[in-house]
Amino acid sequence: MALRDSTQFEGAVKPSSIEVDGYESDLFAQRITEIPSNMKKRFAYDGGGNCIYIGYAPSGLAEGTDGWLLWKLTYDGSNQCTAIDIAYGNWTARTGYTYA
Repeated sequence: MALRDSTQFEGAVKPSSIEVDGYESDLFAQRITEIPSNMKKRFAYDGGGNCIYIGYAPSGLAEGTDGWLLWKLTYDGSNQCTAIDIAYGNWTARTGYTYA
């Protein structure tokens, strides 16, 4: 059977209407919304007011302790964000990581 020929189900339960509505058939994946819970967030800016680094960590984790999800934002000449790359580590050493 070719992809997207018909809906296939595994198991004994059909998906609910909410599950069906949240399915992106072009991506063959469910849509999700991330809601950080019990997380802290840190920001670092360049001299021009652009946010360059964003860090997420569990509440209570020290800035120098590994366990942070780090984002590095890249901007074009018009100060428009063009990419967000990630690394894992600690907030204190954020500038020394390789982001991909």
